[in-house]
Amino acid sequence: MSSINAPRMPDLRRSSLTATARCLRAAGAGALAALCLLVAHIVVPFDGLQIAALWLVGTSLLCIWIGVLAWRMPVFDNRALTLFAIGWGAGMALSIWLAGWALRTHPFPWRLSVQWLALTLSTAVGALWLRALLRKRATPLIGRLLSLISPLIVLLVIFVTGLGTPPR
Repeated sequence: MSSINAPRMPDLRRSSLTATARCLRAAGAGALAALCLLVAHIVVPFDGLQIAALWLVGTSLLCIWIGVLAWRMPVFDNRALTLFAIGWGAGMALSIWLAGWALRTHPFPWRLSVQWLALTLSTAVGALWLRALLRKRATPLIGRLLSLISPLIVLLVIFVTGLGTPPR
């Protein structure tokens, strides 16, 4: 009898968004905030706005990395895996170029922000290629290893190129 008069507990509602969708929304919000900072830099030319925008883009890439690792990818054919490999190569080349470029021309806060951008870009493209390769059983082991060590390659480039350059 007491169960009839007991108050009804509200049903807990689960979020309709997956972890990947939430991470990609956070990345989009970070990219939009970075765009707003860059537009504000046009009106108020303060270098701190550009540095904050670079850190926001790097944080957005970190959110993309988390989203890619949570994504349940479909199984891709070899042509799509080739496109993923080309994207990984382009992303890694851009990351290594950014890591080297930051040390030549900019003061210390710029260096750190561009190096952060290079590191997070390498983690995002490395995770995307790794997830694509892990869904296919007959992928080469060297591709999996390269995708895993791609952030370490960028860290090594940052460390080696930064040894001879004193901070400004």
